[in-house]
Order: sequence, then structure tokens, then C-alpha cells
Amino acid sequence: MTSFQSNHYPKSRNGVAVLQEYAMQYYGALNLILMLAVIVKVYAGGYGQSVLWLAVIGEVAALGLGNLLAYGKLRRTIAEIFFVNDHFSMISVYEILFKGENNAFPLIYANPDMLNEDTVSIHFNDQILTLYRKDWEEFDLIRDYLFSRQY
Repeated sequence: MTSFQSNHYPKSRNGVAVLQEYAMQYYGALNLILMLAVIVKVYAGGYGQSVLWLAVIGEVAALGLGNLLAYGKLRRTIAEIFFVNDHFSMISVYEILFKGENNAFPLIYANPDMLNEDTVSIHFNDQILTLYRKDWEEFDLIRDYLFSRQY
């Protein structure tokens, strides 16, 4: 068995902390939209409870939506690749943190394609994933392993 870890591999097993780390950019963007909505409401003549309710309900919605978007990003971010005999598996950050199931597929199903010298696209679990050199320290080994086992 050969395993490669990406730069996105979680440094902590605390799922809540990693989720919040991934959600920060969404919180920022959603709170910016909320702030603009409150400014427009105040400028249009809204005062008192109407602005307060807009801010409270908007913040709860921003936190919930930010967490949902972060869960999606955790599921899409590949943290580890395993090669076992003639099979391979890609493990997401979500699967590592929350003990999700992962599947192994025959390596011939990967059907890798070099987009350029820094990216490789592969087929995995009914989707096409792209591996970038900047995310993998052993990118050349992974690429060689994917292409050497194809035929």
C-alpha cells in the first residue's frame, strides 16, 4: 500500500475547528452582504427593531449557510490518495474528520489525463477530479504511478 498526503490534510482531528477554518471565507463574504443590507435598510429609513431583526436573522442565516458551504468544501477537498495493488482511493478531508466511507476503484478506471505539467485530471467515483502540483509534494510520483499502471 502506498499513501500520499496533500497539503490540505487536516493538522487536527477536531472536526469543528477544521470546519470553522474552512467556513471563515464564507462567513466573511456573507457578513459583508449582510452589512450592506443593514446599511441600505438604515439609509432607506429603517430604525429600531426592523434593523435589529434583519441583523439577527441575517447573521443566523449567514452562519448556517457558511457552515453548509464549508461542509461541501470539506467533501470536495482531497486530502489523501491510496494505491493498493491495482486499485486506488482518494480520501477527502470530510472522510478523515468524520470517518466517512471511501471506495477503492481499479486503477484502470482513473483514466488520467495530463492537462499541463502541473495538473492531472482523473476519474473517481463518477466525477472528474483535478490534482494540482501545488497541493501535492509528491506530485511527480503520483502522476507516474497513475500513468504507469494504466495498461
